[in-house]
Amino acid sequence: MLFLTALKSVALLLAMAVPGFIIGKLKMIDKEKAVSFISVMLLYVTQPFVTFDAFLNTPYNVSVLFNLVMVFFITAILMIATLLIGKLIMTGVGGDLTERAQSVYAGTFGNVGYLCIPFLQLFAPNDSVIILYATSAIVSFNLLSWTLGNYLLTGDKKYMSLKKAIFNPPTLSFIIALPLFICNINFPRFNLVGIQNMVGLFADMVGPLAMTLLGIKISETSLKELFLDGKVYASAIIKLIICPALCALLILIFASFTDVSDIKLNLVAFSAMPSANNVMMFSNRCGLDTKYPAKFVMISTLLSVVTIPLTLMILL
Repeated sequence: MLFLTALKSVALLLAMAVPGFIIGKLKMIDKEKAVSFISVMLLYVTQPFVTFDAFLNTPYNVSVLFNLVMVFFITAILMIATLLIGKLIMTGVGGDLTERAQSVYAGTFGNVGYLCIPFLQLFAPNDSVIILYATSAIVSFNLLSWTLGNYLLTGDKKYMSLKKAIFNPPTLSFIIALPLFICNINFPRFNLVGIQNMVGLFADMVGPLAMTLLGIKISETSLKELFLDGKVYASAIIKLIICPALCALLILIFASFTDVSDIKLNLVAFSAMPSANNVMMFSNRCGLDTKYPAKFVMISTLLSVVTIPLTLMILL
C-alpha cells in the first residue's frame, strides 16, 4: 500500500511535466527565457511561500521545534557522509577530475526544494508539519551546497559563500518565519482566512512550476543519448542507492537514543530524491561544463520514478 501511494505521488508529479515537455518540443516558447522565468518564480516566490504556509498553519509545539533541529542536523550529517563515501567511490572509478567532482555533487545534493516538497504535498496532503520539517532540510541543504558543495566542484575556497547560503529566499524566509512560529503567531490562532488562502495558493504552485521546468529541460535532451551514457549512472547509484542506505543507518543510530518517528518520512524522502538542479547552476557559475551535470539530473530523476517508492516501502 505504501509503495502504491508513493508511486502514485511520483507519477502525478511527472504527469505535471508533460505540458512543459510538449510546449518545449513544439517550440512554442523561448526555452531559455521560460526556464529563467520559472526558476526565478520558484526561488523568489513559491519556495518562500511554502515556508510561510507551513509555519503559519502550525501552532507552536516544543516537540516540533526539537524535530526541526533534528531534521537540520541529520540531513547535514547525511549529506556530508554521502559526499565522503561518494568521493571514495569516484576515486576508484577514475576518469576526469572535474566530472568525478560533479558526479559526487550530484550524488550528494538531492532535489529537496523543487521535488521533495511537492512530493510530500501529494504524499501527505494538508500536513503542514511535514512540510515544516522539509523547510529545515532546505536550510541545511543551502548551507552545505553553497560552501562544501562549491569547494567540492572547484577545489577553490573563493567559491565558498556562507553569505549566499544565508541570504537567499528559502533560508531568509525560514529565518523570518521561525520567530513567528515560536511566538505562536499563526493562522489557527488569528482568523485571517483571505491571507491564509493566498499564501496557500502560492505555496501550491511549487509542484506545477517545478515540473513544468523539468518538462522543458527534458524536451531539450536526447533520451537515447542520455540512457546510453554510462558515466551518468555513477552519480545515480550514489544518490538513489547509497544515500538512502546511509539514511537508514543514521535513523537506526538516532532512534537508539531519541524518537525519530515523526521525522522519519522527511528523512527517508529527502534521501530518496534525485539530483538537484544546483549541480548545473553551480557548475555554470564556477565556469565548468554543464553537459554532464544536466545528464546527472535527468537520469536520476527518471530512475527515481521507481526508486522513490521502493525506498519508502523498504525504509518506512
